[in-house]
Amino acid sequence: MMLTTTAVYALTPKGAELARRLAAEYGGLVCVPARMAKEGEHGFGTLRECVGESYARFTRHIFVAAAGIVVRCIASHLQHKSTDPAIVVLDQQGQFAISLVSGHLGGANALAQDVARITGGTAVITTATDTESLPSLDVAAMEAGCAMHNIGAVKHVNGALLAGQTVTVFDPDNRLGLQTGPHTHLFNFTETMDEAACGGAAVLVTWRDPMCMALGEQTLVLHPKVLHLGIGCRKGRSADAIESFVRRELATRMIALESVAGIASVDAKADEAGLLEAARRLCAPIQFFPADTLKGVKVPNPSEAPEKAVGTRSVAEAAAIVSAATGRGAGILIQEKLKDSGTTLAVAMEIA
Repeated sequence: MMLTTTAVYALTPKGAELARRLAAEYGGLVCVPARMAKEGEHGFGTLRECVGESYARFTRHIFVAAAGIVVRCIASHLQHKSTDPAIVVLDQQGQFAISLVSGHLGGANALAQDVARITGGTAVITTATDTESLPSLDVAAMEAGCAMHNIGAVKHVNGALLAGQTVTVFDPDNRLGLQTGPHTHLFNFTETMDEAACGGAAVLVTWRDPMCMALGEQTLVLHPKVLHLGIGCRKGRSADAIESFVRRELATRMIALESVAGIASVDAKADEAGLLEAARRLCAPIQFFPADTLKGVKVPNPSEAPEKAVGTRSVAEAAAIVSAATGRGAGILIQEKLKDSGTTLAVAMEIA
């Protein structure tokens, strides 16, 4: 099977017609019984076997089939709402598009609504916050591009909103957008993390690692992707050495790795295997800047050593600042250069 974003399944000839229509809309793969399959479609023996092969390969699954059949086919593959793909089920008339799995984080609610728009049917959404027209904090986090440090706390925060309780929020930059709009009365906005973490349902939006804070199970911690690591390294430096140094130094300074949006270095290091592998392990994209770009950046700790080696007096600090600079603002250094025997590290933050 080819790898696409969306798989659309059907079991009957009429369902297959609708599946092809939807697949055309989403650029998806049509999966139907082998006897119905046309060129470019995937013909399967049984739906259960097909789902077993395709479940983890697609981010969205649309089934034109009975909900009961779909439930039995996907049951053994379900893992967690933070990782399961979106599952939408609809009848072959296209009258009802049901958001079955991963309504919020997987996007099944939005997908069901879009499918219903295409078919002229009705989206069936059963997540409680949506049926009560309340904001959902997991959706807000996803839309803001924040990583969830402790996804298990989502149920407590959303549950508090459903119970009519006020949720305390520490979000000084209003990244979640809760300080404006129709739902501001549901939240108590605070200026300190300590106030938000003192008990009850709360949300902390911070690039700080909260491991040293005494957080209750009802405190949801969200990490905005706003930090950029500048890394320099000695030629041949191993991935293990670079990774362990970065993780140790960030943890020591309570800087959340989950808030790292990217890693940067000088272009002379673009083929440094250890650095490339360390970036992969740290789950952050890496980019390289020309020495001429970096040497024009004002930094607090320039050095002659990198100038002789790669043509700029700063690698880590300059690369972090340049990487953090965006079209909407600039990058500021929040952690000056740190170093061990073969690696340098600096951290900059995006400022809108």
